[in-house]
Amino acid sequence: MKKLIACAMALLFVTFSAWGQKAVEKDDILKDPEWKKIYDDYVPDAGLIESLKSKAKELKIDVYFAFWCDDSKNHLPVFLKIMDAIAVLEFKVNFYEVERKAAPDQKFYAEDMLVEKVPTFIIYVNDVEKGRIVENPMDSVLQDMMNIAF
Repeated sequence: MKKLIACAMALLFVTFSAWGQKAVEKDDILKDPEWKKIYDDYVPDAGLIESLKSKAKELKIDVYFAFWCDDSKNHLPVFLKIMDAIAVLEFKVNFYEVERKAAPDQKFYAEDMLVEKVPTFIIYVNDVEKGRIVENPMDSVLQDMMNIAF
Protein backbone atom coordinates (compact mmCIF):
# COMPACT_ATOMS: atom_id res chain seq x y z
CA MET A 1 0.00 0.00 0.00
CA LYS A 2 2.86 2.39 0.81
CA LYS A 3 4.39 1.75 -2.62
CA LEU A 4 1.06 2.48 -4.31
CA ILE A 5 0.72 5.78 -2.45
CA ALA A 6 4.32 6.71 -3.23
CA CYS A 7 3.77 5.95 -6.95
CA ALA A 8 0.57 8.00 -7.00
CA MET A 9 2.31 10.95 -5.33
CA ALA A 10 5.23 10.74 -7.77
CA LEU A 11 2.82 10.68 -10.71
CA LEU A 12 1.00 13.75 -9.38
CA PHE A 13 4.29 15.59 -8.88
CA VAL A 14 5.41 14.85 -12.44
CA THR A 15 2.02 15.78 -13.86
CA PHE A 16 1.80 19.13 -12.07
CA SER A 17 5.46 20.08 -12.50
CA ALA A 18 5.06 19.71 -16.27
CA TRP A 19 1.88 21.82 -16.46
CA GLY A 20 1.85 24.16 -19.41
CA GLN A 21 4.52 22.36 -21.42
CA LYS A 22 4.59 19.44 -23.78
CA ALA A 23 7.37 17.58 -25.50
CA VAL A 24 7.65 18.29 -29.21
CA GLU A 25 9.54 16.47 -31.95
CA LYS A 26 12.07 18.44 -33.99
CA ASP A 27 10.29 17.72 -37.27
CA ASP A 28 7.09 19.35 -36.00
CA ILE A 29 8.88 22.64 -35.36
CA LEU A 30 9.73 23.34 -38.99
CA LYS A 31 6.24 22.72 -40.36
CA ASP A 32 5.53 26.46 -40.28
CA PRO A 33 6.80 27.98 -43.58
CA GLU A 34 8.19 31.09 -41.85
CA TRP A 35 10.21 28.99 -39.42
CA LYS A 36 11.39 26.75 -42.28
CA LYS A 37 12.57 29.78 -44.29
CA ILE A 38 14.66 31.05 -41.37
CA TYR A 39 16.15 27.55 -41.05
CA ASP A 40 16.91 27.35 -44.79
CA ASP A 41 18.46 30.83 -44.97
CA TYR A 42 20.82 30.43 -41.99
CA VAL A 43 24.40 29.34 -42.70
CA PRO A 44 26.36 28.57 -39.52
CA ASP A 45 30.07 29.30 -39.25
CA ALA A 46 31.83 26.04 -40.24
CA GLY A 47 34.75 26.60 -37.86
CA LEU A 48 32.49 27.09 -34.86
CA ILE A 49 30.44 24.04 -35.86
CA GLU A 50 33.59 21.88 -35.95
CA SER A 51 34.65 23.12 -32.52
CA LEU A 52 31.21 22.50 -31.07
CA LYS A 53 31.06 19.09 -32.72
CA SER A 54 34.10 18.01 -30.68
CA LYS A 55 32.12 18.72 -27.50
CA ALA A 56 28.71 17.45 -28.73
CA LYS A 57 28.87 14.03 -27.04
CA GLU A 58 29.08 15.78 -23.66
CA LEU A 59 26.18 18.14 -24.37
CA LYS A 60 22.50 17.98 -23.64
CA ILE A 61 20.16 20.88 -24.30
CA ASP A 62 16.58 21.43 -23.15
CA VAL A 63 14.72 23.98 -25.25
CA TYR A 64 11.58 25.74 -24.00
CA PHE A 65 9.78 27.70 -26.71
CA ALA A 66 6.39 28.78 -28.03
CA PHE A 67 5.02 28.91 -31.55
CA TRP A 68 3.31 32.22 -30.70
CA CYS A 69 6.63 33.82 -29.67
CA ASP A 70 8.59 35.91 -32.21
CA ASP A 71 11.88 35.34 -30.35
CA SER A 72 11.30 31.58 -30.60
CA LYS A 73 10.59 31.97 -34.32
CA ASN A 74 13.82 33.92 -34.81
CA HIS A 75 16.15 31.70 -32.78
CA LEU A 76 14.80 28.14 -32.73
CA PRO A 77 15.16 27.50 -36.51
CA VAL A 78 18.75 28.78 -36.25
CA PHE A 79 19.38 26.37 -33.37
CA LEU A 80 17.89 23.51 -35.41
CA LYS A 81 20.25 24.30 -38.28
CA ILE A 82 23.19 24.27 -35.85
CA MET A 83 22.02 20.95 -34.45
CA ASP A 84 21.74 19.47 -37.94
CA ALA A 85 25.18 20.80 -38.89
CA ILE A 86 26.73 19.18 -35.81
CA ALA A 87 25.10 15.86 -36.77
CA VAL A 88 26.33 13.84 -33.79
CA LEU A 89 23.84 11.23 -32.62
CA GLU A 90 24.92 11.51 -28.99
CA PHE A 91 24.04 15.25 -28.98
CA LYS A 92 20.78 15.09 -26.98
CA VAL A 93 18.16 17.81 -27.35
CA ASN A 94 14.69 17.93 -25.79
CA PHE A 95 12.08 20.37 -27.07
CA TYR A 96 9.23 21.62 -24.89
CA GLU A 97 6.46 23.83 -26.20
CA VAL A 98 5.03 26.05 -23.46
CA GLU A 99 1.59 27.59 -23.18
CA ARG A 100 0.96 31.26 -22.59
CA LYS A 101 0.99 32.21 -18.94
CA ALA A 102 -2.42 31.62 -17.40
CA ALA A 103 -2.42 34.85 -15.38
CA PRO A 104 -0.50 38.15 -15.44
CA ASP A 105 1.15 37.33 -12.10
CA GLN A 106 2.40 33.91 -13.25
CA LYS A 107 6.19 34.15 -13.19
CA PHE A 108 7.29 30.96 -14.98
CA TYR A 109 6.35 29.12 -18.14
CA ALA A 110 7.95 25.99 -16.67
CA GLU A 111 8.20 26.47 -12.92
CA ASP A 112 10.13 23.27 -12.25
CA MET A 113 12.95 24.56 -14.50
CA LEU A 114 12.56 28.26 -13.60
CA VAL A 115 11.86 29.21 -17.23
CA GLU A 116 10.60 32.80 -17.20
CA LYS A 117 11.09 33.74 -20.87
CA VAL A 118 11.00 31.92 -24.19
CA PRO A 119 12.90 30.67 -25.87
CA THR A 120 15.17 29.33 -23.16
CA PHE A 121 17.99 26.97 -24.11
CA ILE A 122 19.36 25.17 -21.04
CA ILE A 123 22.81 23.79 -21.82
CA TYR A 124 24.24 20.88 -19.86
CA VAL A 125 27.79 19.56 -20.08
CA ASN A 126 28.12 16.05 -18.68
CA ASP A 127 24.64 16.41 -17.13
CA VAL A 128 25.52 19.59 -15.21
CA GLU A 129 23.77 22.82 -16.19
CA LYS A 130 26.47 25.19 -17.47
CA GLY A 131 24.36 28.05 -18.72
CA ARG A 132 21.30 29.34 -20.52
CA ILE A 133 20.44 31.35 -23.56
CA VAL A 134 17.32 33.23 -22.48
CA GLU A 135 15.02 34.95 -24.99
CA ASN A 136 17.77 36.48 -27.16
CA PRO A 137 21.41 35.46 -27.42
CA MET A 138 24.09 37.91 -26.27
CA ASP A 139 26.01 37.44 -29.53
CA SER A 140 24.44 34.67 -31.63
CA VAL A 141 22.92 31.31 -30.78
CA LEU A 142 26.02 29.50 -32.06
CA GLN A 143 28.55 31.79 -30.34
CA ASP A 144 26.61 31.73 -27.07
CA MET A 145 26.51 27.91 -27.21
CA MET A 146 30.29 27.91 -27.67
CA ASN A 147 30.80 30.34 -24.78
CA ILE A 148 28.72 28.16 -22.47
CA ALA A 149 30.02 24.76 -23.60
CA PHE A 150 33.74 25.61 -23.38
